[in-house]
Formats: sequence, C-alpha cells, structure tokens
Amino acid sequence: MITCAYKESLKKFEKLSLTELNSTASFLKRIDRKFLLTTLQFKEILEDLKKDFRVLEINWQRMFKYDNVYMDTKDYKFYNDHQNRVNPRTKVRTRLYKDANLAFFEYKHKQDWITQKYRYSFPVEEHWTMTKWKRRFFDWVWQSLHYWEKTPEISPSIRTTYDRITLVSKNGEERLTVDFNIKTKNLRRKNWRVVDLKNLVIVESKTLKKDAIAIKIMEKHSIKRAKACSKYSLWVVYAWLAEKYDHFKDTMEEIKKIRLQTLRNRKRYQNIKSFNKTKQFTRKSLKTILK
Repeated sequence: MITCAYKESLKKFEKLSLTELNSTASFLKRIDRKFLLTTLQFKEILEDLKKDFRVLEINWQRMFKYDNVYMDTKDYKFYNDHQNRVNPRTKVRTRLYKDANLAFFEYKHKQDWITQKYRYSFPVEEHWTMTKWKRRFFDWVWQSLHYWEKTPEISPSIRTTYDRITLVSKNGEERLTVDFNIKTKNLRRKNWRVVDLKNLVIVESKTLKKDAIAIKIMEKHSIKRAKACSKYSLWVVYAWLAEKYDHFKDTMEEIKKIRLQTLRNRKRYQNIKSFNKTKQFTRKSLKTILK
C-alpha cells in the first residue's frame, strides 16, 4: 500500500506541531509551483526532503484526509479564465479537514505569479452548500478585488478527495503539500462516476522565495515543474466539462503517462503472479514484464 510506504519514510522526519505551523509564515500570499510525480518518484525524493523539511504531525498522525468542493458559475467562468489565460483569475472552494473536523470557505486570487488566499471557517455540516454567509463573504472579497464587476452567481461543481502530507522547511520560509490517492467527481450530473487518479502525486511548493528548496531537489531527480497545473482546472477536464483544454494539454499528457504506468505495473504484477503459479511465461506476458 502507498500509504504504508509513506508512513515508514515519514518516521525519519522531524515533526512539526500545528501550533508551530501556525506561528510560521501564513503562506496566504505566495508563489505556487507544482510538480507531477509517480508514487515511486515521490518515495525516492523523501530521503532528500528530510534534510530540509519537517512534517506536520497532529495527534500522532502525519497524513490527513481532505475533501474539497469547488464552486463555479454555470458556464464555468473560473475554469475558462484559466484556459484563456485571463489575469487575474479566481478559484473558490469549501474545504473539509476530515481528521480535524474543520471546514473553511476559501477564495484564491491569482495575479501574475502571486496567489492571495482569503478564508473563513464555517460549520462542517454546511460543507456541500452555498449558504447566505458564504455568499456574503464571496461578495465582499469579489467586490474588494473587482469593484467594477457584478459578483457572479456560483454553485458546487467538482468534488475532490485526497490524502495530504504537509512539510515545512526548517527555516520556515517554504511549505510543501503532497497530495495522493486523488479522486474527483462531477457534482452537476447525477450518478457521475468517480475518477481515480492512481499513481499520481502532486507536490506543490508555496513560498515567496525564488530559490525554493523544492526546485533544487526536483532538479536533482530530473523532475520538471508542471506547466499550467491548476488542480481545479484539471478536475474540470477529467469530468468532461471543458469545451477546450489546450492550455493544459502538456500537463494532461504527463498525467496520462503516469496513469498508463499504473496499468503497465498492474499487468506486470499479474503476469509475475501467473508465472509463480505455472512456472512458465507466455511470449506475450514476457514482453509485458520487460516493458
């Protein structure tokens, strides 16, 4: 299991408490840099990360479950703004921290390379809905940033769930979030299937520093920064809601490679398992194993 493998590696990290995390830079204003990895690649770089980063630990846990519900207009304005490279652009969601039983309404405003995040807490049972208080908060932030525009009507569009590891540099200037076991679902169509993005790990560096530690470590492992990698935008594409997605084409190709590798690994495992029973390979199974 992926989770078990990470647990063992994370034991080597110095721990960071929630109090210590909150006392460091808030990271509500930062430059975001994303990297797409396979589970094996991430396991390999963990050894390097432990030299410069500490891991968040709450109640003896170092991995946490997240549940996001993204909001958008009926015609997916927030997605299309990113696809059409509009500057600035917006992302809105409710986030449920399952392990802590806490929920936040979050508004992310990105202009050039800088992301500014605004948020407020709300009762967990309201996670799936747009209440009047959320609308008021959204309206207040929107008008403070786009005072010449009418506040758009938004509603739940996409749900994503995943496990997350949070790492903070020992100098307190950089935060890494590591998301895996990612699943996403279209909320605007009944009985829409859940898309399971197996083998995909998204590492995101959040800092205002240009010489981020994560960049150096990724370069060491020949992992390039992902181009046009808005998580919400990717989920819209995977839910078949996007009319155009050429801006995200390179990123989609990278994810496709990672997902195909999962299928190859599964076939390889099945053929090895078959060989252990019969003690002989077919020509086809041998080719699969050696691919």
